[in-house]
Amino acid sequence: MGRKFKLTEQDYRYLFENASDAMWVDDMEGNFLDGNRAFEKLSGYTLEEWAGRNISEFLNGKSVALVREVRRKLLTGKEIEQPCEQRVLTKDGATRIIEMASNPVIVNGEVKGFQHIARDITEEKRQQENMRFYAQQVTRAQEDERKRIARELHDDVSPSLLVLLQRLDAITSNTRVKLSDSFKENLEDLRSRAIEALEGLKHCAQALRPRILDDLDLVAALEWMTEDMTKTQKIDAHVEVMGIGRTLPAETQLLLFRIAQEALSNIRRHAEASRAVVKLDFGDNNITMTVTDNGKGFELRGRTEDLGSLGTLGIMGMCERARLLRGTLEIKSELGKGTQVVAKIPL
Repeated sequence: MGRKFKLTEQDYRYLFENASDAMWVDDMEGNFLDGNRAFEKLSGYTLEEWAGRNISEFLNGKSVALVREVRRKLLTGKEIEQPCEQRVLTKDGATRIIEMASNPVIVNGEVKGFQHIARDITEEKRQQENMRFYAQQVTRAQEDERKRIARELHDDVSPSLLVLLQRLDAITSNTRVKLSDSFKENLEDLRSRAIEALEGLKHCAQALRPRILDDLDLVAALEWMTEDMTKTQKIDAHVEVMGIGRTLPAETQLLLFRIAQEALSNIRRHAEASRAVVKLDFGDNNITMTVTDNGKGFELRGRTEDLGSLGTLGIMGMCERARLLRGTLEIKSELGKGTQVVAKIPL
C-alpha cells in the first residue's frame, strides 16, 4: 500500500488556480468572491476587474433565471441534474455556451455562498449545429431526389412497359397470325414478366414518394404502408388515431411518414416481430407518433442520438427528420420486450 499524504491549503490553492475548467465562488447575493485563471480566460475579465461585481453580469437573461432555480433547489435539498447548459456574456460582448455545475459553500453548518465549475462547449455546440445543418440539407436533398426519381419512374418508365404489354396483347389476339403453342407460351411468359415488372415499378415509385400522401393525407399513407406490411411480410400491422385529427403541413406529413417507414423497415429486417402498431396522437399543441412492435428488442446504450455513431444510420436519419420539424425522437427497447419509437412534433 502506498504511503498516505495530506494536501496543504497551498496545494489546494494551486490546483484551484491552475485547473483547466473555470471555477469561481460567489456569495448568497451572487457577488463575486474568488475565481481561477480559467475563469479569467472564459469571462475576459481579470480577477481584479471582477472585484465588487455581481456574477449576474456574466449571465444572459435566461441563464440568470436558471441559476436562481438551481440555487433554490440546492438550498432546499431537491434533486437537480448537473451540469446545466448556460449561456454567458464575455467582456467583448460575445456569447459563450458552458456546462456548469454548482454546489453550496457551507461554513459551520451554514450556507455562505456557491462554488461553480464550468467548461466552455461553444465550439463543440457549433460543430454539432454544423453537422445538424448538414444532415438537414442532406435529408431535404434526399427527399427532392426521391421525388424526382419517383416522377420519372411514373411518367417515363411505366408508359413504356404499358406499351410493351399492349403490343404483346395485340400479337396474341391477332387471329390472322398463326402462332405455335411454344411461341404463345413464350409470349405469355413475357407478358407475365412485364406485368411483374410494372407492379414492382409501381411499388418502388410508391415507396420513394407515395402519391397517396399527396392525394389524401398522412393517416391514409400510413394505413397503406401497414396494410402492405401485413400482406407482404405476414406481420399484423395497423394504424391507430387518437385525438382530433387535423390537416398537417406537407413537410410534416412527409417527414413523419419517413420516420414511420424507417421504423417499420427496422421491424421487418431485425425485430422478428409478429405485430406492429403505428399510433398517431393529436394533442392541442403537438402530435406524437409511436411505432411499437412485439419483437426481440435490443439493449439501449446511451442517448438515441448516439446510436448514429454506432452505424445505425437509419436511426440517425429519423432523429434528423424529427429535428427538422423542431421535434424530438426517442427509442425505448429491452431485450425480449420489443421496441418503441416515439416522435413528438410541435404544431
